[in-house]
Amino acid sequence: MRHSTFVACTAVFAGVAVVLFLGAGSTRAQTVKYSDDGREWAATLRSAFFDNDIRWVPGDARESQFHVFNDTDRDGRLWLTFDSDNPAFLRSLSVSIGGGESAESCAWIDLAAGQKKRIDATIAMAEAAGNETRSSSAAVDLVVQWDNSNSSECPEFSGARAEMEGAQP
Repeated sequence: MRHSTFVACTAVFAGVAVVLFLGAGSTRAQTVKYSDDGREWAATLRSAFFDNDIRWVPGDARESQFHVFNDTDRDGRLWLTFDSDNPAFLRSLSVSIGGGESAESCAWIDLAAGQKKRIDATIAMAEAAGNETRSSSAAVDLVVQWDNSNSSECPEFSGARAEMEGAQP
């Protein structure tokens, strides 16, 4: 009787151990990663998108490229917005993503879980920008935000919603 109890206990212990090892899964951290070149990935972008020492004039468009890797098991959305220390610039700028969707003050593109994508971003100043943009210079920052929901509202840079991660000015 002792032998059969020992065998039964050993079988139960082995079964529990197998379940625990299988259930542990990967210990890899899931996050959204960014890259300047599409080869080396990091949680943040390493460089600024635009040279803020260059003066913007009506009709200007500036382009920047970077890569994003949705290294998670959930689909998500990459948002681009912009920020400036000059309110006149904010009123006359627009942003777009090649192959993405645009609204008045933001652009976005959906990325499936595990997808890597090169992002071609453009910020443009309207041809009809007011005189206040012609006589001043201002810093213009492209802001990158990741959203795990599929909200259709442009995020606010100054008050990023709680479900957003990785704001990158």
